[in-house]
Amino acid sequence: MSDVTCIRRQVKKVIVRALDLRVDPDEIPDDEVIFGGGMGADSTAALEVVFAIEEAFDIEVDDEELRVDLFNSVNSLTGYVKRRLEGDDEIADRQAVQSSEETSL
Repeated sequence: MSDVTCIRRQVKKVIVRALDLRVDPDEIPDDEVIFGGGMGADSTAALEVVFAIEEAFDIEVDDEELRVDLFNSVNSLTGYVKRRLEGDDEIADRQAVQSSEETSL
């Protein structure tokens, strides 16, 4: 089983728990729309999913990364988590720039 498959399975489990869905996580299609779609997630539920993802994968989702397209589907959320776990250089660079800007103020 690939890393992406494991991450995707865990993302689905996290979504089911965070949204208190009565569905088997394996039954959720990979391209299922999370927010505003079949799962009925709203902005409050979006935050619940974000907090649950942060806890489950021990990552931090920065405010500027909270975009609808990023958390649009199981696939997009899985891709995001995978990049964060791999240490996405673009994300790390943005954080470093933001940190240096804050210290120079």
